[in-house]
Amino acid sequence: MVRKPKKGPFKYNLETVLKVRNIREKLEKEKFAKAQKEFQKELEKEKKIKDFQNKKQTEQRQALSGRIKDFGRILQGHFHLGKVKTDVDKQEKARLEAEQKKEEQREKLIKSIMDRKIMDKDKDKKKVSWRKLMNKEETKFLDDITTSRFTRDKLEREE
Repeated sequence: MVRKPKKGPFKYNLETVLKVRNIREKLEKEKFAKAQKEFQKELEKEKKIKDFQNKKQTEQRQALSGRIKDFGRILQGHFHLGKVKTDVDKQEKARLEAEQKKEEQREKLIKSIMDRKIMDKDKDKKKVSWRKLMNKEETKFLDDITTSRFTRDKLEREE
């Protein structure tokens, strides 16, 4: 059985749920922004390390292309390049994890937005049905007034 809405201004019965959904959406947006910022930070770190690696590789190639004066220095550069390569691999892994977290947060954000939109649509539908009911009640009230006036005028004419 449907409960009749009260006369007066429209009051959405799930307003508190809608407020909670709005708050949750706001929090998810903040978390997503944080995850996106973290991803950008990891991406920048990766770019710097790769640039450093390219620079060291270029230096190593130049050292190997000319006359080799100090073989120990070349070996040291080679081992250093190996360490830089492991740093690049670690950073790529960290970037991928940050990207995965960002995508998970994006999914949560999308879900919270959809939940809020569902509540907004429900509120709009209930407001439209409330408005129709109020118009129907107003029409009924005006019909009652018109009918009573008509009967009163008819009785006065008969007398």
